[in-house]
Amino acid sequence: MMTILRTIFILTLVLTSGYNSFSQKKKKKKKPQVNIERVQFLTDEEKVEVDHYFLEGEKYFLLQDFSKAMTAFQKVLDLDPKNAAAHYKIGQIYSENNDMNKALPHAIFAKNYNPKNKYYYLLVTHVQTSLGDLNAAEKTYAEMLANVSGTENYLFELAAVQLYQKKYDAALASYQSAEDHFGPMEEITIQKQQIYLKTNRLDLAIHEGKQLVDLYPNEPSHALSLAQMMLSNDKYEEAEQFILSKVDHYQNNERLYIFLSEAYGKQKKYAKAIEVLEVPFASTTLDLTRKIRTMAGYLAMLPNEELNEPLLRLSEKLVETHPNSYQALAMTGDLYYNINNRPKGREYYLKAVEIDGSNYNIWQNILSLDLEMEDYDAVIEHSEKAIENFPNQATLYYFGGTAYLIKKDYENALKTFNAGKAYAARDANMKSLFHGQLGDAYNSIGDHNKSDEAYEIALDAKPDNDHVLNNYSYFLSLRKKDLDKAFEMSSKLVRDYPENSTYLDTHAWVLYMMGDFQGAEKNLKQALLYEPSATIIEHYGDALFQLGKIDEAIIQWKTARDMAEDTTTLDKKIADKQLYE
Repeated sequence: MMTILRTIFILTLVLTSGYNSFSQKKKKKKKPQVNIERVQFLTDEEKVEVDHYFLEGEKYFLLQDFSKAMTAFQKVLDLDPKNAAAHYKIGQIYSENNDMNKALPHAIFAKNYNPKNKYYYLLVTHVQTSLGDLNAAEKTYAEMLANVSGTENYLFELAAVQLYQKKYDAALASYQSAEDHFGPMEEITIQKQQIYLKTNRLDLAIHEGKQLVDLYPNEPSHALSLAQMMLSNDKYEEAEQFILSKVDHYQNNERLYIFLSEAYGKQKKYAKAIEVLEVPFASTTLDLTRKIRTMAGYLAMLPNEELNEPLLRLSEKLVETHPNSYQALAMTGDLYYNINNRPKGREYYLKAVEIDGSNYNIWQNILSLDLEMEDYDAVIEHSEKAIENFPNQATLYYFGGTAYLIKKDYENALKTFNAGKAYAARDANMKSLFHGQLGDAYNSIGDHNKSDEAYEIALDAKPDNDHVLNNYSYFLSLRKKDLDKAFEMSSKLVRDYPENSTYLDTHAWVLYMMGDFQGAEKNLKQALLYEPSATIIEHYGDALFQLGKIDEAIIQWKTARDMAEDTTTLDKKIADKQLYE
């Protein structure tokens, strides 16, 4: 209890200082600073009562019994209506109860009665800001700063209120006053810098940023903020020069090198931009995803002789720093792929799936490279491994089945395509691709009924599947079956692809089988303008022979023989001057 009473006594001395100050002014016969009534004279007995009730109010206020505290302070005002300290405490109680409209007149009365007490001003500003009257709060802060010495630290609150009202020049003046009083400070410089940015005075903002860097030379965050500001405002050359002046001081600061790389990149100095990334890429603290995203930005520029080597060194640094990251290995695979080093790209993709085989896109990249490199054994091996991870992905079965088909392992091709076609059923394009390959495989083993059935399903799913239209019509022509249907399909092909030599050859052969040798000759001659092959040239010779142009036919057969791998039939045709189909 002694502690509470002692605290109350001390607070009373502070809060009632307004009364004493007024009395001193009265004795010195100075004019009051505010236009209010003079305090009534109290008897000694009344003064004792005032002190008693005030102490009671303070006690209950400290105990947060605001109802009893209010009663006590109101009794003080009954005896002494001009008691500034009591008005202040009543204002505080209303404020604590969030009744700001009732708090405001008491707070203002206390402040006006004793314009030298900063706590009275602060209560007024608190109530005014709570009521949203920031303009009034600004004036109250300014009044306090003018009337109460030692309150210069509230220049920051004044500036904050001005900033909230977007009175930027007024806020700048307040911060400048604070700087004049306290000297250069981090908070002041940062706030001035932000105001300059908001008001599009970039040069002044940069100037403040440089001052901040000079004031705190061992704090890299300020240099980083300034560099970022320059970059964000397209000051790329200035950012480059500033960062270069600081990289030795902030050695191995990875973010600074990233900003330097950005400055170079924005100026299209791409090789330099990549080279300076070696420092952050060697760091294990920099987020791997960010490194990969940065590298990915350069892949679209490849191949590029200027960038190939710097990017390869960067990728080596990436893998060296993150040897167990499948993302780092896959990104390196992407890099090699984009500089046309397919084997090396596949090597890194394979390393990536050894660590984590759960990324479907990497498996697709591997299989695409296998096919591109015509490594069909690898296609089969890798598609099977991929299917272990993704058994419901139709594309994987398509890769594997196609490799078997190319290797003429028709049994496994059919097995693979039939296993995967169920997963392709919902996608019309994929369904057509699967059944097109099934048609080829069945045709190769002589099961023409299943082959035709598969082709029909493929065309039903995708009527413009040019691969199926070509093979189906060609195989029908070889069997001299449904030639009208074959003609319809091959005619569509040459309409849609008038410069495709393979499709022109197919259409010509359908015409040939229908006995239209002139039509066949015409289309074959057209095909020879684009991509002449041994087969097309041989077919052209056959058409010429049927038209009675024997010598011309033999010339074409000889040309075909020089290009063909198997010349048995051509040799007989040439030797016997006779057709063998």
